[in-house]
Amino acid sequence: MKQYNVPALERAISILELISQSTEQYTVTEICTNLDLPKATVFTIMNTLERYKMVEKDTTGRFQIGAKLFQLGMTYLSDYSMIDLAKPYMKKLMKETGFTVHLGILHENSIMYIAKEEPNSFIKFSTYPGLTTEIHLSGLGKAISAYLGDTEIDKILTEEGLKKATNNTITSMEKFRQDLAKVRENGYSLEDEEGEKGVRCIAAPIINVRLQTPTAISITAHISQLEPQQYEDIGLLVKTTAQEISRII
Repeated sequence: MKQYNVPALERAISILELISQSTEQYTVTEICTNLDLPKATVFTIMNTLERYKMVEKDTTGRFQIGAKLFQLGMTYLSDYSMIDLAKPYMKKLMKETGFTVHLGILHENSIMYIAKEEPNSFIKFSTYPGLTTEIHLSGLGKAISAYLGDTEIDKILTEEGLKKATNNTITSMEKFRQDLAKVRENGYSLEDEEGEKGVRCIAAPIINVRLQTPTAISITAHISQLEPQQYEDIGLLVKTTAQEISRII
């Protein structure tokens, strides 16, 4: 089938991907540098995106994702019925553990958070539905990866690599595979300050033949809240919750 390209649209998409996948905000000049685009082109695109509220500009001229784009993204997530089914179980797990609970899926070689339940605590995490992260940097990613085929895992790791985020990050494919074997043995994954210093996660895959998209559920806690002697008990709670969700899909 013949493919048709719209260069201006492709550039706009590249800009939105750059902004959405970074914690930083960018000026027009910085966008030009990162994407190797002419300044006049970027200025015109950003002006149009801002007019349609796809991006927002602060007083220093830096851009971030706008309210309209966020609304469109949330419409996509709301159509994913899995969220509605899982929400009661997420809230139950949050109350049982006192920890933040996430639901995530495999999306374009990355893990995308699609739902979050957060307790009333002074410890807050900057995660949100729509945020993506590499598969090796989260408990969700490990839980999902453990039940993917070898070919798919090889493809993802070859294309994305195993970037180092902290001193605990697994950067060896062999060690990552060993970790996935432990996930299959225990039924849950452990991420110990591998994606972010001071943060631990325990996750379990939601396995059901009717579920088209690889999905997992996790708890996230500060290391002061979740100590090694709790791993087994909390892991069992997360695994049980995942199994409960899988039965209602």
